[in-house]
Amino acid sequence: GHQNMDDIAAANNDRELTTKEAASLLGLSPSTLRKWRCTHEHPELTWRKRFRHVFYLESDVLEFKELSTKISSNEIYI
Repeated sequence: GHQNMDDIAAANNDRELTTKEAASLLGLSPSTLRKWRCTHEHPELTWRKRFRHVFYLESDVLEFKELSTKISSNEIYI
């Protein structure tokens, strides 16, 4: 049958990243991500919680990285 985009993304091995892994992917420190979760800064970086375990999906992190790259490069060239 036909797969919708969500299935394809899920089948694309969307890894669950720890705070540490997500931070290194973004070039940030884990404490920065923990602070954002507390202060609700950057709500566009989606984090998830299962029981007491907080994790990030790789696709969410990469999407946020793309967004923030666009934003910061715009600021540079003004």
